[in-house]
Amino acid sequence: MASYPIIDYKPKLKGESDQPLEKQLVDLARLNAEGYMRVIHHHGEKGYHIKLVLNPEEAISLFVWNTKVFEGKNTLARSYGVIPIEEIEVDPEEGDRLIAEGRYRLRNGILELVVEKTYDESIARPCRCRYRLRLKGVKEYISPKHGHSMRPEYFLIALSSQHMQG
Repeated sequence: MASYPIIDYKPKLKGESDQPLEKQLVDLARLNAEGYMRVIHHHGEKGYHIKLVLNPEEAISLFVWNTKVFEGKNTLARSYGVIPIEEIEVDPEEGDRLIAEGRYRLRNGILELVVEKTYDESIARPCRCRYRLRLKGVKEYISPKHGHSMRPEYFLIALSSQHMQG
């Protein structure tokens, strides 16, 4: 397991969590990484998880509430931190849908998303979008599914975008 830059945050709530603090509070604005990316819609959720693969064992799950991130528009994203690599898989029996695949690059607070292959063009078309990440804050709550949760939220400030031919 690699070690990652952590947001300096003191929890206000108490409770058990299914994920260690240092995996929840990874500071994406200071993380340098690149690789494979998948966009997944989980059944019952009103948004999309952008799964950024870090290494053969781990990925970051970045949640967006709308399709603006694939249109090169400013939006908000919530990090669900470092997750096991198995969680980038799609389980159709659970109602999961694979929306898109591609690659990403995260350097010096700039996130570049490249959608190379899309499975639902009404959500994401092939594109290259670049964003500056700015930490909005940490959302802390007790989740019925994950327990005590501390989720960094970021403003994704659009720098550039281009749609590519599919």
